[in-house]
Amino acid sequence: MQMDLTASEQGYLWSMYQSLSMNMCILKYFDQIAEDEEVRELNKEILACCLNTQLEITTIMNNEEFPIPVAFTDQDVNLQAGKLFTEPLILYYHWFVSKGNLNYSSIALNTIAREDVFALFKRFNTESLELLDRARILLLEKGLWIRSPYIPIPSEVQFVQKQSYLTKWLGEHRPLTGQEISMIFYNVLTNELGLTVMKGFIQVTDDEPFKSYMIKGKEIATKHMNTLSEIFQKEEISTPGAWSVSTTSSKTAPFSTKLMISLINFLNTQGIANYGVALTSSMRSDIFRTFTSLMADVARYTEDGANIMIEHGWFESPPQAPKLT
Repeated sequence: MQMDLTASEQGYLWSMYQSLSMNMCILKYFDQIAEDEEVRELNKEILACCLNTQLEITTIMNNEEFPIPVAFTDQDVNLQAGKLFTEPLILYYHWFVSKGNLNYSSIALNTIAREDVFALFKRFNTESLELLDRARILLLEKGLWIRSPYIPIPSEVQFVQKQSYLTKWLGEHRPLTGQEISMIFYNVLTNELGLTVMKGFIQVTDDEPFKSYMIKGKEIATKHMNTLSEIFQKEEISTPGAWSVSTTSSKTAPFSTKLMISLINFLNTQGIANYGVALTSSMRSDIFRTFTSLMADVARYTEDGANIMIEHGWFESPPQAPKLT
């Protein structure tokens, strides 16, 4: 006997359907503009993975008489728009989204009991890891991957002797740990990806309220990149070079405003999650406070985006508990 879908299973299936439908619109557009054969091949594989997973979710929903979300359709993408983003941006996007899919499906597996739903997320998790690896290898082969800063390998095992390890050390902050460097480095790069997407959307957006919202996002991403890079500069650690991502001079929007705002919100939620992980890895108090402040910035901006979605009737309500009487 098949058990009813739990709240967790409903929530993860609904959310996955939403993100897959948005991503498929973006991937279809990338398929039209990508010129590098290896990038196009990877793009097609990711699109096929998304399509198969969405069909599997649709089957489960239909069997449970679960309303299929409106989400995003071909009406939200303009395949004739011309090239707005360059090949490196497309490849970095694949790396970023595959990483996000891997993290999301891993978390989902923790609370899923039903066999068919577990099997779906297990397969999606495996495919996401394989696609993440493909994107990483292509970035390396094309000379696009930016490596994290290097630090000396420890000469011996050491133990922390003073609580000042968490705050100050002999009047100065102790050196950054490898994990703290990794979190700062990673968030510089992901903010740069979001900044490039934002610049492209600003370029093709004429409606002033939406444009103002995107400009605010660009300013936040720039501020965050500068804040994190300044930490490296103060610590005399080499600051990562810029990724080779850019936009073209196109003025035609490839996506509906609904999809563009939704993608920005998706990047925001990923940013909040990234800062959350950074907090758990940062034992130095000043670094912890910095990530807390940056997370609050993104949370406020995400709320602004949600309000825009609600105001225009674009915000679909996810499955929720019955209203208390």
